[in-house]
Amino acid sequence: MIDRLELLLRGALQVAPVAAGTVFISRGQYPYAAVTSFVISFMWWWNAGTSSAYQSWEYAAVYACGASLGALLGMWASRRLT
Repeated sequence: MIDRLELLLRGALQVAPVAAGTVFISRGQYPYAAVTSFVISFMWWWNAGTSSAYQSWEYAAVYACGASLGALLGMWASRRLT
């Protein structure tokens, strides 16, 4: 059984580079945009194959909370780098 903390972190790690990449793209920062795009694709590939087996509202809510955290983390990190 997947640990809820792991699922929360997966949500955060999936969305943080999306938020950061959006900032980097909007500011024309090509190297950062390229790196975050790679991370997004890698995380999506890894996450899609493993998290989809957990079909309940509880797991969905934990993942969504992680995604919210990831958005904030990505915004914070991208502002520190730019």
